[in-house]
Amino acid sequence: MAKDPPPFAQSDYWDERFTKNPSAFDWLLPANCLDGPIVEAIDASSNPRPSLLHIGCGTSVLSLHLRSHVKDPRQIHNTDFSRVAVELGAKWEREVFEAEVAAKEAGGSFGTNEKPANPDPASSPTTNGEGRVEITNGSPDHPPRMRWSTLDLLSPSSIRALAEKETYDIVVDKSTCDAISCGDDVCVSLPHSLLPADFTLNLGVEATILKIHPLHILALHLASLVPAGGRWIALSYCGHRFPFFEPYPEKVEEGRLDDEVFAKGFVHPGRLWRLERKEMVEVEVEGSGAEGRGIVHRPRTAHWVYVMARTDVALGVKRQRTENNMQSI
Repeated sequence: MAKDPPPFAQSDYWDERFTKNPSAFDWLLPANCLDGPIVEAIDASSNPRPSLLHIGCGTSVLSLHLRSHVKDPRQIHNTDFSRVAVELGAKWEREVFEAEVAAKEAGGSFGTNEKPANPDPASSPTTNGEGRVEITNGSPDHPPRMRWSTLDLLSPSSIRALAEKETYDIVVDKSTCDAISCGDDVCVSLPHSLLPADFTLNLGVEATILKIHPLHILALHLASLVPAGGRWIALSYCGHRFPFFEPYPEKVEEGRLDDEVFAKGFVHPGRLWRLERKEMVEVEVEGSGAEGRGIVHRPRTAHWVYVMARTDVALGVKRQRTENNMQSI
């Protein structure tokens, strides 16, 4: 009997995994694999200081690597489901970059294992009222840092709280979509609280709860954080990762959305995101050469980079089920 897949959609799984193995680890491809699309998105942004939301940062080196793409590290917000991953990442940033600054000021060299001489008490994790961990940029006496926080990407309240304070020009997603796709369908109250601003609610539609594929929820939530023209850049091992782009899945369990879902008050994520391009990245398999070893064929392994653009379909927050007035976000 095949083993059940790891519970990638559970924060406890990731906390335990990162506690047992706190070393840096990059899924699928090295940290620089998304450099091209990220640089293009930054250059194309109308914002002179584009903000980057890195979702599911884990213990990837990508979090620190992103600093090379921006003038100010405060343009980057690293988030993860796991508190352990967030605290590890913030700790690495302090150790690596502040040790570098100290070494340069002293005219010497530094190693990545050296800790800064003056730890910053202001960078200690704080927990907000919803139990989310926030790690600040520290005091003015220390160099600016990236923002780090725990975030449940499928939680409406967490996304709503973030959307009230922040917008992001670019979302960086290095296989987080893969992990989320492994989770169960999400129970969603319909009509949904996030709908297009011109959506007309039918007063005859009764409130109900339906299960919806988690990637549809992810797309909707990210759309509430990204203005028109923003980009969602994703790496996946799957060539048909996002069920809201054609060809649509044939089965509900694979992400197909039935007409019933739309009729009860859910927007198709394909209205919110446009697939700008999809690129295959071949993976070099170690030992795939045939030099005298009788290997005549090895299946090609590839991953996929998706670049999605936020459309101009505005979302509104539905205040009451029986009212059409919405606040655009």
